[in-house]
Amino acid sequence: MYKKKLKGMHVSKKALKHNFDPWKAPQDTYLLCKLQWGETGKPWIHWVKKDRYHAEVYFLEKIFKTRRSNNYVNCSITWYLSWSPCAECCLKILNFLKKNSNVTIDIYVARLYRIQDEKNRQGLRKLVSSEEVTIAVMEIEDYTYCWKTFTQGVAADDSWTEGFQSKITKNRLKLKDILEDLPFIES
Repeated sequence: MYKKKLKGMHVSKKALKHNFDPWKAPQDTYLLCKLQWGETGKPWIHWVKKDRYHAEVYFLEKIFKTRRSNNYVNCSITWYLSWSPCAECCLKILNFLKKNSNVTIDIYVARLYRIQDEKNRQGLRKLVSSEEVTIAVMEIEDYTYCWKTFTQGVAADDSWTEGFQSKITKNRLKLKDILEDLPFIES
């Protein structure tokens, strides 16, 4: 039986374009990750797609455990997510960080997940209240980095982010309002 690849080192260019376009609303969540143990050494890159687990939970509970170096070396995780974490994932990330005090996570999101739901907005606020977490909307240079780092092949496609900037700006302002606990306004 044929089974789709749901994780690995490189994601297809088609999947990256479709799932990280801030104007689209695909059902799946993709997580692109760079994991760095200590100040030196080669970063480890990986990606996962939401299947039975949320992508963030799958990474923390399945992948991180297998890549763990030791509890005394600092670990820096950078995530590029097609959707911001939901309330439940925010809580699981915080619980993970309580158990792993040597870990920091920088999160960059292509779009905001169901922000009309107060629980998701609260989850994001709680998440950034942790000193170990930063969250931001992906900028054009983040898209370029993901293209160069997480896809295979040499074919550059600088045009795939054309038209993203206005949506990036809108999402950045929405995230800022959420983190400052301003009232939600549908737009």
